[in-house]
Amino acid sequence: MKIKVDLSPQYFEKEIVIHADKNDGEVKQILHSLKEIETKFHSLNGYLDDTVYSLQLTDILFFETNDRNVYAHTKKNAFLIHYRLYELEENLPDNFLRVSKSCILNTDEILSLTHSVTGNVVKFRDTYKQIYVSRRFLKNLKIKLNQRKV
Repeated sequence: MKIKVDLSPQYFEKEIVIHADKNDGEVKQILHSLKEIETKFHSLNGYLDDTVYSLQLTDILFFETNDRNVYAHTKKNAFLIHYRLYELEENLPDNFLRVSKSCILNTDEILSLTHSVTGNVVKFRDTYKQIYVSRRFLKNLKIKLNQRKV
């Protein structure tokens, strides 16, 4: 089996192509492994008081640390989750991006990015919630947002 990796900024999303002479057990095992990876973080458990909620990633605006805890923010609530930001960063899909030391956001939910005196502010659709983007991460966010428009 040969494995090739082609990395380029011209690609907007990851694509995996398997070339094989037949659909044998090895191909099936590769497909099974890829499906497990793809669905690993399709949803997360979020805790609000004594209740556990199953949160869909599409409903999450951003993840934020506060007092050594990580919270998943939706339009209406903030749910405690039992992952660290570095774990989320490694396992979330490409539409999630680290924008500060304490925050990962869902780029699909961004309404606006504004530069103000206090910093770079991201506002989200249909909610009052907003976050600040660190200057260190601003360039990557702008690149991601420009790729989305194409």
